[in-house]
Amino acid sequence: MLSILLTAFALANPHPQCADNSAVIEADKYYLAVVGNTRSQKRSDAAAGRVSYSEETTPALLTNIKNKSPSCVAFVGDFTRSGHKKEWSRFQAEQLSHLGNIPVLPVAGDLEALKDSKYLNFKANFPNFGTDIGYNRVSSWYFYDVKMEGTTWRFMVLDANKKLLKSKWKEQLSWIDETMQGEFDALFVFMHLPYYNLAGSSPKMNPEGNPKELIEYIEDSMMDVKLRAVFFGGEHSNQAILPQGNFGTAYIGVGGGGAPADDLYLWQSGEAFDILDRVSLETVFREKLLSEVERWNSQSPLSTTTLNKAFNTGSYEKFPGLIEGNAYPVQGWWSLELEGKKSEITYYHYYQNGSIAPVYRLEYSEKRGWKGKEL
Repeated sequence: MLSILLTAFALANPHPQCADNSAVIEADKYYLAVVGNTRSQKRSDAAAGRVSYSEETTPALLTNIKNKSPSCVAFVGDFTRSGHKKEWSRFQAEQLSHLGNIPVLPVAGDLEALKDSKYLNFKANFPNFGTDIGYNRVSSWYFYDVKMEGTTWRFMVLDANKKLLKSKWKEQLSWIDETMQGEFDALFVFMHLPYYNLAGSSPKMNPEGNPKELIEYIEDSMMDVKLRAVFFGGEHSNQAILPQGNFGTAYIGVGGGGAPADDLYLWQSGEAFDILDRVSLETVFREKLLSEVERWNSQSPLSTTTLNKAFNTGSYEKFPGLIEGNAYPVQGWWSLELEGKKSEITYYHYYQNGSIAPVYRLEYSEKRGWKGKEL
């Protein structure tokens, strides 16, 4: 009886989505907020086996987002704990309630599939989720366009969980082929699992090769390279990576949305994942985070070990630097702002005193590509 009531609640209270699949939005400006791995309240986290650093992190981030009045908010996976109907009810009551009627761009994560492998509960809460693949099945991929001043920006949601999708994986690839044939000037991709990643006690990149397969499939399907940025959830931290340099695709980790914070490495070898010799945080982003660690240490002293790990000093001199998640959580949210041909990605950092402020920005131009900037 409870399950029936929860399903009815979800269907009776659908939250607006940013756009239907293949929709076209005409706008003078477009402002998208992006956040991942959100948590409703302070309770044991089944995925991490820990308790969130603060029960206020996610509500504070969502309230801050609402105050900025974005056009849309992207939840990049793992915003429920299992995909069970009760978890969706909590998500509506404890997370969406902070956004008012701001539309949502939902992206499926691993946790949403734990108790909902066919995404039926997901679809009940977001009726326009996915694209039609027939036979009452639910897909987890879709796209929409935003047009402004002669420029078309394409937003594409993908699912890198190949094991879960099974035969639907090939359907997603076929859909990518078709979608890439349309007219657009630049592409932004949203998916939960990371291609490049520097977060976690032992960072895992490109799980089972699936994210790389999707990204390479996209690039092979385009006449010109138009993939401007990939936003991913994955591990519990925020990160900015330019693996191919300033003129390549920006990979933005948005996983620090309130779940127990992971360690964030400054660099790691990608050879074990058949990616790159070295994967590093974008230079300005790295330096900004380290300066914030120093500033926090001056107000609330950190341990010598924590500082040595971050700044490669003492016994950690020859190791990749890392910012410990339990000492200095890299949590917050991101914005993507579009106006004409201009695109900017901004990071809003959540401080341990509860304040939130923009501290870093990536700006793109045709002449210099991506350029990091401290705020």
